[in-house]
Amino acid sequence: MADFSRSTLLDGGEKLHLLHVDVGRYLDDIVAHFVSSIPMRLAAFTRAHADCDLPALRREAHKLKGAAATLGAIRLVDLCVELESLCQAERLPPANLLTVLGDDAWESIRLMHGVLDRLRGERD
Repeated sequence: MADFSRSTLLDGGEKLHLLHVDVGRYLDDIVAHFVSSIPMRLAAFTRAHADCDLPALRREAHKLKGAAATLGAIRLVDLCVELESLCQAERLPPANLLTVLGDDAWESIRLMHGVLDRLRGERD
């Protein structure tokens, strides 16, 4: 498994800033949708892992990777790439990778909210 302990969670808010320019106030809705999807996605990862369902794990990783990339959650993207690679190689990812994924998802969300607060201050 790759070492993700030193990689950065967000891209510094660059993607969120670009989205803010493109969609304005709708960015809050986009992030809220991402946030609300996380419990369901993490539960799907856990179920698929418990069932040793590599295709389901790979699909979930692919979906989360796309959403995370859109919002600049680069370490989540890297973790999802790692999950997809393991599943492609027909290797069940270690359970701790899912733990790291969940922890990073929530920490990325916390950081996104900080960026959103800054962006709101800029538009007010």
